[in-house]
Amino acid sequence: MIFIIIVLIIFLLLLLPYVFFMKREIKNITIQLNEYNDLKSLKKIDATLFDKEIENLAYSINKHIDINIQSQIKQKRLEEEIRKNIANISHDLRTPLTSIIGYIQMIKKGNLSKEKQIEYIDIAERRAKDLQNLLSDFFELSIIESPDYYIELEKININNILCEVIASFYNSFLDKNIAPKIDLPKDNIMVIGNEGAIKRVLQNLIVNIIKHSKEDVYIGLKKENNKAVLTTINRCDDIKEEDVDLIFNRFYKKDDVRTNKNGSTGLGLSISKRLMEKMNGEIYAEVHKDLLHIFCKLDLK
Repeated sequence: MIFIIIVLIIFLLLLLPYVFFMKREIKNITIQLNEYNDLKSLKKIDATLFDKEIENLAYSINKHIDINIQSQIKQKRLEEEIRKNIANISHDLRTPLTSIIGYIQMIKKGNLSKEKQIEYIDIAERRAKDLQNLLSDFFELSIIESPDYYIELEKININNILCEVIASFYNSFLDKNIAPKIDLPKDNIMVIGNEGAIKRVLQNLIVNIIKHSKEDVYIGLKKENNKAVLTTINRCDDIKEEDVDLIFNRFYKKDDVRTNKNGSTGLGLSISKRLMEKMNGEIYAEVHKDLLHIFCKLDLK
């Protein structure tokens, strides 16, 4: 009995220092955590006691701190992006609105000729339609960017769609004195995609060509490495090589205003990029000797 008591006393004497140091280490970790939570320190938790469980605890806490830091960084970037988006949208909406208000005010003064009144009304109407197109494209882009937006994919004859879209722009090409060089294969190319989405992408690409081209352009379609590759080439002197990837950004604009004199909102390439991604395809651009090459790739069926 005495032996057991002696053993217990020795055990307690050995255990007490461990409990003391363990308690001190937990207090130390608690202080560090409080400093981190109060934003007084951004340092990770430092464990001074060589104990496996304490080290595992410190590791788990530090891992959580890393996740929290990354989450905060991501949140700040998101907030900054939202602020920039709001500023850009406000600018894009304000520009046509200011123009419309200006022309209406001049008409209200009543000192204009009948011809000038009609001219200013026509201009205000065009600006209003520009604003309507801008809002429509913003709305479409916001829907497409939603993770819940789904595109049904099926077997599509891309040759037929491309011919149809090109033909629909016949008058626009004539107005700009553009004679597109069209290079299509004799055999039909079948892809995995969505007819409506493919049409929208092709329409946006051709609108981009007509808007920026100063001379003839190239539109080609071919098979390459189990992909259907659509290529458009047009001269574009005002895009630098280092900026070429930015043309797919929703708020990239070379001009001071989003809407152009031809009514384009400049969001077409952003919409095209999101649609291509929804169809498991890709779209990218390259600049070679002042020539803008845009490539669209879809899986073959």
